[in-house]
Parts: sequence; structure tokens; C-alpha cells
Amino acid sequence: MKLIRRTRWGALLGVGALVLSIAAPAQADTLKGSPFDAGNGSLTTNVAGEIDWTTPSFGVNCTDVTFTHFCRDDLPSGKNDNSFGNGTKEDDQSPTVVTGAIPPNKSDLTRFFAKVETESNGQDYAYLAWERQNNPSGTTNMDFELNQSATVDANGIPVRTDGDVLMDFHLANGGTSPTIISYRWNAATGSCQAATAPPCWGPGTTITNSGGQILDTFQASVNTAVGQANDPFPGTVLTTAPGALDPFTFGEAAVNLELANIIPANSCFTLNNAYLKSRSSDSFTSEIKDFILPIHLGFQKCGSIIIQKKTIGGVGTFNYTDTSTATVIPGSFSLTTATAGTPVGTTIMPVNSTDPKALRAGTYTFTEGAKTGFDLTGLSCSSANGTSSTSTSGATATVNLTPGDTVTCLYVNTARAALHVKKVTNPNPDTTNASFGFTGPNNDSASLMNGQTFDRTNLLPGSYVWTETAKTGWDLTNVACGTGGTGSVANRTATFSLTPGSDVTCTFTNTQRGTITIHKQDDANPAVPLAGAVFTLLDPQGNPLPAGTADSLTCMTNASGNCSFTDVLPGSYLVRETTTPPGFTTAADQFVTVAPGATVTLTFTNPRQFTIIVLVCKNADSSLYPSQVTVDGSTLTSLGAAPAGLTSAQLCSLGGASFSPKAVGSHPASVLIPQ
Repeated sequence: MKLIRRTRWGALLGVGALVLSIAAPAQADTLKGSPFDAGNGSLTTNVAGEIDWTTPSFGVNCTDVTFTHFCRDDLPSGKNDNSFGNGTKEDDQSPTVVTGAIPPNKSDLTRFFAKVETESNGQDYAYLAWERQNNPSGTTNMDFELNQSATVDANGIPVRTDGDVLMDFHLANGGTSPTIISYRWNAATGSCQAATAPPCWGPGTTITNSGGQILDTFQASVNTAVGQANDPFPGTVLTTAPGALDPFTFGEAAVNLELANIIPANSCFTLNNAYLKSRSSDSFTSEIKDFILPIHLGFQKCGSIIIQKKTIGGVGTFNYTDTSTATVIPGSFSLTTATAGTPVGTTIMPVNSTDPKALRAGTYTFTEGAKTGFDLTGLSCSSANGTSSTSTSGATATVNLTPGDTVTCLYVNTARAALHVKKVTNPNPDTTNASFGFTGPNNDSASLMNGQTFDRTNLLPGSYVWTETAKTGWDLTNVACGTGGTGSVANRTATFSLTPGSDVTCTFTNTQRGTITIHKQDDANPAVPLAGAVFTLLDPQGNPLPAGTADSLTCMTNASGNCSFTDVLPGSYLVRETTTPPGFTTAADQFVTVAPGATVTLTFTNPRQFTIIVLVCKNADSSLYPSQVTVDGSTLTSLGAAPAGLTSAQLCSLGGASFSPKAVGSHPASVLIPQ
């Protein structure tokens, strides 16, 4: 029988069946846009630049138990070989599976191959092949079912989804020219090939290649000669494995799925599983026989990208721009966090799409816009299956998305913080309007009066120290900070330990010193001031005070009778006259309480001193007569002789109070010295 080197296989998949018929042998070796040789009825090719099932780069492996390397064996023929039974038809969604029902004839399958991939021209191609036990006689159908879902039922049969594809590789009457009929699964609506209503396989139309010698849509062949097809892959069901195949026990096909209208151009149509069935009649309603469980195609044109936003220390709305070399996507979008630390995200989808995995493979970039009050502190991207490559630079993430992958990019933004330096005085209000200086990091400074606050916002988290400059007449008496701050009166500092998004206030309280004014006066005439009196400031118990309690702990009255203790710490004190002007008696101590910023005036009145001179004269001769004189409890002896330059008679003749005559003895006396 004549070897058919190249055959033509065309397909149109719309609302019904696709019929591909063989025309005259084409001259081209492969389909346009594909390097795969599906026209030689062989698993190998010797043509430079072509690939076939045995080409190492094509990746076929028939011993892979995950069935992800485009090849799968049937169970060995016999009592354990599974097949469909009980009249199972193509339209049955839950076929009956039996064992041992298939004799080693034309319907007994041994192995099949299936791969769907996107070639360098961006178009999608299906590569299919089957093997069976014996050289057929009569009509034989090999049905490849390609399913979008990756889910299988309890028997391992793929679950159908609306739009799944069935390709009937049809050899009529033992012929050498395959006819391919393709059907689309109608889950709920549409017409049917055989059933009266969906769910069913729908009808189709016949397509061809573009014409002439151009092979652009399909190519198919079977082995027609001994030695034409040799299967080198290790297996379990081949008569000779690996080894030569009998004529008409191997068939293969290549289909441009886009030109055949099976997969729309630039779509995200997915094919996860492919499995093979045999049918021994032309009738679509005839029973299906043997089957081989699925090869996991894992064919996907698209993937998904998830952009996530997490904020630390605050919440906000963040804006993004995106670009792509593969498809049209929104161009800009925003994410708003509701809770700090909890990410929010969005799945990037093409405009007018609701499919979360509708991004075509390609390069995408996402850039986050700057936001006041936040810093981008983290940007990382991860690939779910490890096939996509990603890179980040600043606020831009670049994703080279591969089909079927999901890439998640997480932007982390940390909120900036704020600090407030507040000034409070005692007394409050401060009638002096004193201004207090502060210095902070990086030569920052402030000048504050009572009730004023200096604010620094948009600060990076970290430690910030602010120091108050000492001010004469005022004492820093408290530095109080809320959570996140520490005050030190001794160091005159507030340390702000800012965490992301924190807002910390530290209040510096300054207490104004007071003044004690002393006025010294004569008791006879308050208008007459007394100078030269020295006063000492003591604690309430009369003990010395530490230096710094006031500007000086002593003061001396001036010609106006005044002196002052200034810059006196508020509190209670005792003021004592420690040096008294001559001719006056020392004034009594006085207690005083000085309030913040207050001036207290104390008046000290000094009694004048007088001398009482008592002369006792003897009347007989006007001579001085020494006698004991008691005044205020003190007893002294009166003058007994006149001082030089005077005589007793002169002294005795002085005027003044005289009491005469008095005899010898005790004479009680009192002296009143008037003001």
C-alpha cells in the first residue's frame, strides 16, 4: 500500500462538528507556524528543523506516573483492562466503566499522545497521536476528548465544561486518509449532533486548509507500511515495547486551533485534560469502547496577577499605574487599607473582563504612586508555580507572567509619625509672656510661650530628642509624655520613640520663681527707712538653704530701707534679721510662702534703744551715792563718782525726774519710755 507522506487535516469548531478531509498530498513538511511533523505516520523525523514525538526537546515520557509528559499507556489487554460498557454513548456525562470487555481487536487501544502548546507565532496547536493493538478492518474511530476542567470523576474520567472539544480521528473502511470531525460540548444551550437537547455534543461544519500547497490549519497521517512507525518509548501494553508498530496501528495529527476556530485568537481558553476513546461505527450514537485515562495537558494561555497592599501604623488609599506588553489592562487603580497590618488586594483583569485568570502571558509593570505620610518599606512578588519571573525597583514591580501561573505582589507601606512639643507655665496664664527655646535633631528648633505647641509631622519612625534651654527665673519642673515618649527633668529633654503612625505629645512645664522684698523702718517714724540691716533666708525650721534656692540667701537694706531675695523657688521660708543697725533692737523672724511668679513684701520694724541713767545723790553734800538699781529685772549699781571733768555736785544738779527726800531702803520703780 502506498505510503502517504503528508495528509491534510482541517478543522472548524464553532457551534458544531468539524470535518477535516484529506486532499492531494501537500509538499510542505509541517503546518505553517509549527515545527512538528504530523504528516509522516511516524514517531520520528529526519528532516532538519522539524520535531516529532521522539525529539528530546518535545519532552515525551511514557513512564511518568503523573501523566504530565504527553504520553499515557492503556491498561494491558485482558480481564483488568478498563473500557466503557452498558451501551455508553458519547453524550453520556457519566459513562459506565467495566473491565475485560475489549478483545484485542481494532478497538483495543494501547497508548496515546497529546500536547497543546503555543508556538513562536503566538498561535495554539494541538498535537495528537494514538496507537492500537491490531491492523483494522472496517471503519474505526479514535475520539480525542479535550477538557477545560482539571477535575475527574471517581473513574478518572474528566468532568465536562461548556465548550469542551471532541475530535474524531476517523478511518473509514480501513482507509489511509483520516477524516477529522470535531464537536463542541453544549452544557445547557445549543443544538445537538445526536441528542434531542443539551447537555450534548453539538454539530459542526467542515473546514479545509487555505488551499493549494499551503498547510496552515491541519495535518494528519497513519502508518501504512511495515517499519514506518517505530515506538521507542518504554511501556507496558505494546506487543513489542519499545518496537515496530504494525501498519494502521498508529495515527497522528497537528491542528492550528486558532485557524480552526477552536480557540479564539488572543483568548484565555484552557485545556487541562485529554483522553482517548475508540468507537467502531460511523454513527455518533454507536457505543464507545476502549479508553485511556487522561493526559494532564495543563495548557493555559493566561494567568493572574494579584496586587496586595499592607500598611503598617495607619491606613490609606494608594494609587497604582500598570502597563502590559500582552493585553489591555485598566491602566490605573487604587487600593484602600481598612486595618493596619491586614493586606487588601485586587486581581488584575483586562478591561471588561470578569475572569480572574484572564491575563495573557507577557510582561506587566505596576508602579505605586507616592503618598504623603507613608514610605514604601517593602515590595515583593511571588510566583505560585515558580515559572514566572519578577523583579522590583523602587515602587515598580515587573512581572513576566507565564501561562497558568498566579503572581502575587505585596506592597508594604509604613506610616510616618508625628511629635508635638508643648509648653505650659506655672503660673498659668503667664502674664510675662516668657518665651522658651527648644532644640531638636538636625538643627531643628522652636520658641514657645505658655500654651503653644510645636508640631513635627511626616517623620520617619525612630528616636527624636528635644531639649529645652534653661531660662533665668524659671525652673523646669515636669516633662510629661504620652505613650511613646520619655521625659527627663534633670536632662531637660523629651525623647520621642516614634513607631509607625504614632502621634506623641510631650509637655514641658516650667514654674516661675518668686521675689521676697524686705522693707526696714524705724518704729517711731515708719517713714524713716533703716539701712544696713542684713536678712537671711532660711527653711521654715530656721535651717540654712542650699545654694540656688534664690539668687542670694542674704540681702542688706539700702538707703531706702529695702532689699530683695529674687529668683526664689516657690515654697515656704523663714526670714531672719541677722545684722541689726546700731541703736535698734533686732526685729522678730517672719514666715513667708512664695507662690510661682509671686512677689511678697515683708516689713520689719526695729524698736529704738534707750539708756536709763540713774544717779543717787546724797542731799547732805550733793555727792553721788552708789546704790542698787533694778530695771526690767536687771540690777546694777548707780554711779558712785563723777567722771573726769565733772563734779558730783554738777551731776546732782541735773534736771529730770527726781524723787526727794527718800530714806535708805528699797524703793520700787518703773520706767516708761514712750514712742
